[in-house]
Amino acid sequence: MPDIKADMIIVGAGLSGLITAWRCLDVHPELNVIVIEASDVVGGDHTWSFNMSDILEHLQDWIKPFIAHQWDDYDVKFPKRKRRLEITYCTGNSDTLRACVQPHIESGRLKVMSGTQALDVQPYHVVLENEQRLSAKCVLDARGFKPNDDVVLGYQKFVGHVIRTQHPHGVKRPIIMDATVEQLGGYRFVYCLPYSETEILVEDTYYTDGSELKSQEVDARLKDYIRDSLGVKNYSITRREIGVLPITLAVDEAFGTDVSGEKTEPAKLGMTGGYYHAVTGYSLPEAVKSANVVCDMIEKNKPDFGAAVLHEMAYHRVDHYHEEKFLRLLNRMLFRAAKPTERYKVLQRFYGLSEGLIERFYRNRLTKLDKLRILIGKPPVPVSNALKNLSESAFLERERK
Repeated sequence: MPDIKADMIIVGAGLSGLITAWRCLDVHPELNVIVIEASDVVGGDHTWSFNMSDILEHLQDWIKPFIAHQWDDYDVKFPKRKRRLEITYCTGNSDTLRACVQPHIESGRLKVMSGTQALDVQPYHVVLENEQRLSAKCVLDARGFKPNDDVVLGYQKFVGHVIRTQHPHGVKRPIIMDATVEQLGGYRFVYCLPYSETEILVEDTYYTDGSELKSQEVDARLKDYIRDSLGVKNYSITRREIGVLPITLAVDEAFGTDVSGEKTEPAKLGMTGGYYHAVTGYSLPEAVKSANVVCDMIEKNKPDFGAAVLHEMAYHRVDHYHEEKFLRLLNRMLFRAAKPTERYKVLQRFYGLSEGLIERFYRNRLTKLDKLRILIGKPPVPVSNALKNLSESAFLERERK
């Protein structure tokens, strides 16, 4: 069986895989890409949200076709703080993601092989379950998150209902966090995105130590919130979304800075490479950033760009490890220094800081002064617990015992 050849192969047709294919094909008209997906569904069935300011400025116009809904501001609610932030908020979904790559599929430059298992994934070739071999200038691995002993995690778990109401629901802008709800075993909040006057996503989210999600119990709490907090009684559920996302508390430095795999492993994208905001779990901005790195390496090194892409992405992962160091510290404060039912106090205090700082936090571009401002002042957690969790290496050593 002869090799199938392409300029680039991406294993995994989720957010990061398709965003990378879309970006590279948009910029490089000579490129041809193969995407391999084990399931029968390309792009999944998900919603991805982000602040527009999270996206690199020169890519903000480019990302617009992905956006399904956009708002000029949003609200947060806590027991002792309510606030409106004038930060542009956006959301896209699996349908808009598929629409972005569809023209390239129709042109024949993007070939998507769904329902196809990749058994062997190497830097320059992939072997499929039928023993078919595909080769390319480089292979990118976007198959999703894989836990390992070098990364300590908490979890963000959620169940969301998209509902269609008989009468206007009355929510004018997103509610990114409504933490006035009962706190149950960890930081809990409800998230609302009003798509129209009669359509809204209502999502119940939990930051907890374990990954178990009792979704039917959460369904019941969602119904209570829709009835009691939104005041909506007559509605139908048009879509249900469920997820468990990793929240990174610590990463072993040797693992985070290891670039030895650049010649022996495919480049990692998305959750596979740990590319998500450590605190919020938002993955779209990091997917765009990684896609842009790959795209730039193709431009600077074509036609033989493969080794350059693999090299640059190995070091991009190291950069991400360093950039997320402070965010991991904040997660240790949230998950280990605060009592589970009082974790909301950490966020309640945070959302009292300046809007510019909050915007830079989501973009993961905090200044040294920003970091000091977050840490100084009356702590929302016991000081002894905070000091105990400052050192990432000491925390890892304790977790491994």
